Amino acid sequence: MRAGQQWSWYARAALPGVVLCVVLAAATPVRAAFADPPQARSLAGAEGSSRDRIIDSVQKRYHARVLRVSETSVNGRPALELRLMSEQRVFNVVVDAASGQVLSGG
Repeated sequence: MRAGQQWSWYARAALPGVVLCVVLAAATPVRAAFADPPQARSLAGAEGSSRDRIIDSVQKRYHARVLRVSETSVNGRPALELRLMSEQRVFNVVVDAASGQVLSGG
């Protein structure tokens, strides 16, 4: 077996393991994977729980999973920019951080 063929065989043999790792990583809930440390949660107080409610609400509304949450502001008001993934696409939604109202995207 030549050197190039040997690497090709190794790549084919490792492919199912790589696919399994990607699938398991994609199945991990975002909040569990990127959870705030306990001391940050206690300092956030009600803000953390309203943020969780907003994330849950947006996920249900769009039938999609939140991949990333970024804090931003719109017209001087705090907002959350959420990156979501549905079965068909990946898209962004901007939500008012206080009320949960969708400001743009979707």
